[in-house]
Amino acid sequence: MVENRSDRATFLPVVQKGWAGLLTKIYKDGRLGCIQPIGAAPGDFKPTSSYVYGVGAFLLAGSELHSIATN
Repeated sequence: MVENRSDRATFLPVVQKGWAGLLTKIYKDGRLGCIQPIGAAPGDFKPTSSYVYGVGAFLLAGSELHSIATN
């Protein structure tokens, strides 16, 4: 993959800020919270909402960040 350095400089800080925000949603008991239910309006979720598909998305995002860090 050919990477545009300008894109990296533009978007990496945004990605890092988003990841830092996600990390604040890991609770002391290890759950990932603030996950919106499928097909629901944003107002229907609770900060304690935790679903497996949200955890999967979190892990995929972490995997991509790892890939960026090691390239």
